[in-house]
Amino acid sequence: MITEFAPAKVNLSLHLTGQKADGYHVLDSIVCYVDIGDNVSITPGRPGELKVNGPFATDLPSANQNLVIKAANLFGDIELSQIILEKNIPVTSGIGGGSADAAATIRLLSKVYNKPEPSIEKLISLGADVPVCMHKGIVRMMGVGEEIISLTPAPKVGILLVNPMQALSTADVFNTVKKKKNSGISMQGYLEKKLSSWFEWIGSMRNDLTSSAIDFVPEIKLIIDKLMACDGAKVVRMSGSGATCFALFDDFDLLVSAQNKVSKDCPSFWCKAGRLI
Repeated sequence: MITEFAPAKVNLSLHLTGQKADGYHVLDSIVCYVDIGDNVSITPGRPGELKVNGPFATDLPSANQNLVIKAANLFGDIELSQIILEKNIPVTSGIGGGSADAAATIRLLSKVYNKPEPSIEKLISLGADVPVCMHKGIVRMMGVGEEIISLTPAPKVGILLVNPMQALSTADVFNTVKKKKNSGISMQGYLEKKLSSWFEWIGSMRNDLTSSAIDFVPEIKLIIDKLMACDGAKVVRMSGSGATCFALFDDFDLLVSAQNKVSKDCPSFWCKAGRLI
């Protein structure tokens, strides 16, 4: 069995800068990846359909609608082996789960079958976040997801992810945002060597979808408030269209303490500590 890790994708910021005539929203976002995620595996030579396991397996759509299968179908001329998806992160949670799974599937099949990766046009046909999920480190994503610039390797930073276990429709959140033309991201400071300056740079940004998401899931505000109260939290924000929120730490002991506190206060929430990769 050959396995490819599908790391969660976190929008450290998300500036909504416009909306195109076709309805697609124009974004400016700083993205990172964490050592928390799903796994996609195949056993070459063993045919079969998609098999899903893991704690969030039952929350996924039917196999033929799954992004893993849609990604595999981009390699139309190969005889697919059975694909196993281990689903470890919540579905529709704002941390790129389905897109990360699709990207991992493409990387895996490309390596196993020695095939080139599909064009960015084909990747974005699967979803706006799929192209950015093919990257690593700290990345700037612009446009509708097709403009991607790799900035730097990931700094040594811990992250706490918290989700209230309520699915949130990306389309609903985007469609109810009141102001859709906002300023983009200032890149002044992204090359700073000092970690404190990097935190200041990320902290100067925002997520323009937060208020809209809170209207649908008020628990998002509760999570943000709890994370902001944690000792050592340097930046606190919602990721993507929600409902997952994050806090960044440079002290990993304080990260563990924060995870313990939030897990105790909100036992029904999904709460995972990790690091940027």
